[in-house]
Amino acid sequence: MYKIFLIVVFLNCMNLDVFSQEKLSTFSFINERNSINETGMYVLGGWALANIVSGTIGNFSAKGKTKYFHQFNAIWNSVNLGISIFSLSTISNEILSLSDSFYEYNNLQNILLLNAGLDIAYTITGFYLKERSKSSNTKKDLLLGYGNSLILQGTFLLVFDLILYFVHQNNAEINLFPLINIVNDSIGIKLNINL
Repeated sequence: MYKIFLIVVFLNCMNLDVFSQEKLSTFSFINERNSINETGMYVLGGWALANIVSGTIGNFSAKGKTKYFHQFNAIWNSVNLGISIFSLSTISNEILSLSDSFYEYNNLQNILLLNAGLDIAYTITGFYLKERSKSSNTKKDLLLGYGNSLILQGTFLLVFDLILYFVHQNNAEINLFPLINIVNDSIGIKLNINL
């Protein structure tokens, strides 16, 4: 009976160590994830503000395709600024369980990949508008200006989303994936007790 008691106490201590390590590493993962997201949203917000200011000035001072280029940059980036402000206001320091952290990580990675696909679509649409401008007599400048703006914005967002994707992947490889292996190893312990 004494042996069983010692074994149970020993196994509980091992589990406490694994789960305290899980909590510490999950905390590190979440802190780094939040830091990455915060930096990313400040970059996006800075890009948006620069485009809104320069786009507004360009809209009122330029003519032709350049006017429409600046106009569309200002309009497009008002949405980017809104996304940045909303995202910064919703960053949470809540400590999640290991499974919730992994779920949130996968969700974010899927969103970033979806966004990258949309960014490619924006860029292709920009090239399409530029091509359409060649055959338009009345909206040539508008199509060319908007097309060039979409190419610029789509390319920026593609690079932005891919950088965030790989930086988050690196964080998970350092702070999340090793923890999943530790927990999996601890769950896989087989114990035979001969009484």
